[in-house]
Amino acid sequence: MWIIPRAQGTTLLWTKLQENAMFIVLKSRSDSGTLVASFVSVVLTTTEDQPLTYRIVLKADPAQMVVAVSNSLEQIRKHWDWIEADMMPKMLDSMDYRDKVQFIVSKIASMATAGEEEEEDQNEEAVVTRFHREFPLVSAGQSQKLLTYFRTSLWVRMPTKGTMFITEASVCYHSPPNIRIVIPFKLISNISKESALGLIPNSIKISAYDQPGSKKEQQYYFTFFSRDEAYSTLCQLWKMAIEQLANPSDESSSPSCPSTPSSFTSSSTFSSSTPSTPSHVPPSITSRSEVPPSPVLADGMFMSPIITGSTQPSSPMVASIRPTKYSLDMQKRNIDYTSLFKLPSTEVLLEEHWCSYWRKSYIVGKLYVSYNFCCFQANEVVSAKELYVVLSFKQIGSIQKVNSIMGLVGSSIKVILNAESSASSSSSSFSSPSSSSSPSPLTSSGGSEDSSNSNSNNKEKESKEKDKSPREHFFLLYNRDQTFDSMTNIWRQHVLAKTALIPSVQSMGEGGNTVVPSTYVEPSEQLRVYKANLWDKYITKNGPLGLSMLKTRKLRELVRLGTPEEMRGIVWLITSGAIASWEVNPGYFQELLAEHKDMTSLAIEEIEKDLHRTLGKQPYFKTDEGIIRLRNVLVAYSWRNPAIGYCQAMNVVAGMFLLHCSEEAAFWLLCKVCEDLLTDYYSTAMIGSIVDQKIFAIITQNHFPKLYQHLEKIGLPINILSLPWFMCLFIGYIPWEVALRVLDGFLYEGPLVLFQAGLAILKVNQDDILALDDSEQVVDMMKARHYDAQQLMDTTFHHFALTITPDYIAELRNSQKYKT
Repeated sequence: MWIIPRAQGTTLLWTKLQENAMFIVLKSRSDSGTLVASFVSVVLTTTEDQPLTYRIVLKADPAQMVVAVSNSLEQIRKHWDWIEADMMPKMLDSMDYRDKVQFIVSKIASMATAGEEEEEDQNEEAVVTRFHREFPLVSAGQSQKLLTYFRTSLWVRMPTKGTMFITEASVCYHSPPNIRIVIPFKLISNISKESALGLIPNSIKISAYDQPGSKKEQQYYFTFFSRDEAYSTLCQLWKMAIEQLANPSDESSSPSCPSTPSSFTSSSTFSSSTPSTPSHVPPSITSRSEVPPSPVLADGMFMSPIITGSTQPSSPMVASIRPTKYSLDMQKRNIDYTSLFKLPSTEVLLEEHWCSYWRKSYIVGKLYVSYNFCCFQANEVVSAKELYVVLSFKQIGSIQKVNSIMGLVGSSIKVILNAESSASSSSSSFSSPSSSSSPSPLTSSGGSEDSSNSNSNNKEKESKEKDKSPREHFFLLYNRDQTFDSMTNIWRQHVLAKTALIPSVQSMGEGGNTVVPSTYVEPSEQLRVYKANLWDKYITKNGPLGLSMLKTRKLRELVRLGTPEEMRGIVWLITSGAIASWEVNPGYFQELLAEHKDMTSLAIEEIEKDLHRTLGKQPYFKTDEGIIRLRNVLVAYSWRNPAIGYCQAMNVVAGMFLLHCSEEAAFWLLCKVCEDLLTDYYSTAMIGSIVDQKIFAIITQNHFPKLYQHLEKIGLPINILSLPWFMCLFIGYIPWEVALRVLDGFLYEGPLVLFQAGLAILKVNQDDILALDDSEQVVDMMKARHYDAQQLMDTTFHHFALTITPDYIAELRNSQKYKT
């Protein structure tokens, strides 16, 4: 059967049967009946998810990729014949090898999805039966519904092949004939990626107490092929268990605001009880015991979330687990999707498809479609490119079917943005197409291309006069027609809803008058011009500057080099994803202020106390205008999220944003920081901050043990020193220009930057700190020090990049939160 292409790994365990210019047919050495064959069989089953006898491998560069597997040579030969008769002739001689590889991967990945779901249906009935047979007491529990399973191996003096069954409350493992293990999530103290005993990669170590209240831990090493998927699922459920322990009432403090046009109506696909979810899960999911709602579109077409094939179980027994498993998977996909593209947490993923994005050549990746956005991420393994595309349906002017791109044959969708998108338009509302005398945009035009156009011919002409080359995006898909129908139906709803647009880029970046402190070291004019030119070139190539600007590896490099001061506000909005939240909620900030005008609260009383203590070296916050704008931002947020209301340090963060952008822009940036980037930092219990300070203490002790001990000795424990760094994003605790550079990186790359920057600052100051025996002198010295900002950023992003990774911090957060 076709599978989603994945790395082949070593070929030493395989024999070559057939080969052409692009593909190889391989046969496993595990069926020869020899001792070597037995060893090969053990290795394959502990490191591969589908160690079947035959496979077809794509000769990609730099690594080969498996595209089809089977125990039947006849089936493999049928796939081989199709490759040579149907696929190979379609690849033009003009295509280079990498383009051919990306074309093949996107096509096979699309075909594989339905096949894998059919196989999953066939396997699940047997798995459910086995689970009930082997774990009757567990399966009888009300909170022990089977969610998913993985083929795995457990080290018990040697690898034992078996199955891991994951329920809402426990991890269960069975290996015939009589190995059975049950590990409740509430007793797990840590889950980490490791090599089993230092020998076999792709392992997960689970550490758990043997009973409640016990201090005795046991460790279990499980080996998977698809380790990342298993690890993600385990961590997701473990995190839920921790949340339940910390907050048994499971009261969500997540703020909510509209995320879909009012014209959308909703319907549910499944209704079943689901496990409790962490507070950051989108309210649209956690507030109901069902999968996210699906819109019934204008033409009556029903759209299920994640349309990648059949979602209906094939038997009553499979149906008993599928809704819960589907709901859990849907929650995870939504969280992953909104995190990946930095979208509002309320955004609901509807579809995802393997495809190729055309940008001078094919770039293989995935197309994601949700209520308000269509997004693309390049697959870096295949394409060797970092590329993120976010398109708002409100900004789309046309969606068309095309059959060729630059002469290359392929079923594609072309998306054309309006000449004046929400990022560059000064209009405050979406003009109704029906107000024109031209035909309705909701009817398809004739000709060789099937298209839907939101602008009349007259408006198109006016648009072209303003912008000769509006941004065009091409997506090559295997199931183009289905995706085209879905996208156009969603887009039509936005056209009919006449949803408002957000202000222009220029007004977004209108901040207060920043006064640079006397300690600021102005970069040379030559360096300033050099950086400005690099940014101009990037925006020209990947713009326009706004939500739809392409994000590549080059943008990461530019942010690390430093954002030009005049562009900082709008760049922060784009790189943080705050602009996407604003995009789906235009006018929300003004509504909050208007609805709560003249109302008071405990949070507002605390805000009033701190207004005049904000960024004391900035004269702007000694003016009426500065105080009024700061008050508006903090008060609006306190009404948006009453569970947080207001916490000290929020005024410093909001004040910095107001120096670089408008009130509304600063409000959405503050929302992004408090709710997504630094979750639970500014809540009453400050759990997020406490946990991260414990983590920073651990990594400081690991990297600088002598410095760590010295700070303890002089009465300045590292967590006391670093707490205001993290809460205030270093603003006011290191020189101004260095704090801005840290903030640039933090808003693009996330909280990891705070840990890396903190270690870099300690590294630079280590000798001076060790020479001081007074804690106040240490704090004053670090505030007044003159840094080489670029050198500090290089240390931040390069020196600690290998040791301080997202997975490492995530593992520490989970374990420390459990202990806290």
